[in-house]
Amino acid sequence: MKKQLLLLAGAAVLFASCGGENTEDQGQTQAQIDSTVNAQVAEKEAELARQNEEKLRAMEAEQAAKAASANKTKKAEPKAEPVSPPPPPPPAPEPAPAPAPTIGNGKPKMGQGNNTSNKQESTIGNGKPKMGR
Repeated sequence: MKKQLLLLAGAAVLFASCGGENTEDQGQTQAQIDSTVNAQVAEKEAELARQNEEKLRAMEAEQAAKAASANKTKKAEPKAEPVSPPPPPPPAPEPAPAPAPTIGNGKPKMGQGNNTSNKQESTIGNGKPKMGR
């Protein structure tokens, strides 16, 4: 019985020693950490924006210098004589007359009586073939 009582007392001491920590008093709070990180991010963003502005100004100055030098070279060049326009093209020849339609050109029309003879034969172009003749 003494062993059980001793074991029970040891477990109670262990539980009591672990429960005494206070998590709110551990250095910085989450809000303080967030504000520090946000300040660092804002500082980096400002530095990058300043660097980008410097690069843009340098590029603009370079382009302005190129444009100014191009304008100077254009003024120094002599003007070329105006070139006369090319002569107009000759008139197009008249198109050849269309060939006369021949039998078998195009798709035959049904029921128009394409057959010139009196007898009704089963041929291509006269609709359905007649059965039984």
